[in-house]
Amino acid sequence: MQTEMLIVNDADVTTRCRAISKPGIYTILPGDNRVFSKLPGFEGVQAQVLATPQVGARFVEHELFFETGGKTVRPIDEDFEHFLYVQQGSIGLDLCGKKHKLIEGGFSWLPPHMPFELANPDGDLARVIWIRRRYVESPDASMPSPIVAHESDVPAKPTDTYMEQHLTPYEDPAFDMGINLQVFDPGVYFSFVESHIMEHGLYMTKGRGLYWLNRDFIEVKENDFIYMAPFCPQFFYSTGWTKSAYLLYKDVNRDYVEGI
Repeated sequence: MQTEMLIVNDADVTTRCRAISKPGIYTILPGDNRVFSKLPGFEGVQAQVLATPQVGARFVEHELFFETGGKTVRPIDEDFEHFLYVQQGSIGLDLCGKKHKLIEGGFSWLPPHMPFELANPDGDLARVIWIRRRYVESPDASMPSPIVAHESDVPAKPTDTYMEQHLTPYEDPAFDMGINLQVFDPGVYFSFVESHIMEHGLYMTKGRGLYWLNRDFIEVKENDFIYMAPFCPQFFYSTGWTKSAYLLYKDVNRDYVEGI
């Protein structure tokens, strides 16, 4: 039997894949082009890997998909600080024996060696953004206490063009992990092009817009992830008919002498 050859041209591939990888500059990982992985220590949970040291990041970011009954199989107790944000559904957080329920928009920051467990005992699919990195101690402040809260608990502060919520209070020099929710009305944009030492992990939680990265204009939308390396020039313009928002990680409050 003769097999017909499938001919695929560049236009076909481009319409199916919006992912872009420019090592040392930026990476775009749309939801449609990410693949699932299984992580040790989880049951009934799939993970999408968003940022790791393999792309140059000094942090790791995953999106975790908890099926009904999905859970950690043992407490997570690591030499890393953690940030958890519920993008969809709800999740149970057992923090040193104290139980919390994080609904959509709920979040938690945890210091190193603060054992915790996660579970979705009876709910629909839950999606959780999980960020972790090695905590760098401050010579001016002691390690912060855990945070368990909801984004509605955090006041939105106006910048020159958009609204910003600091989910980690990194005005406190004890924090070296800055997590923002940045919210843009349609048509709103940055007031200037940024280029700075801080690297970013950016998850689009709603809406759409245009990101200008190192002279490339790229359309982004809900569930897209962007990794930006240090000093990558960046600019955002919110498009569409509804608000755009993203969860932004950055490293803050520490000197950059490592490696000298």
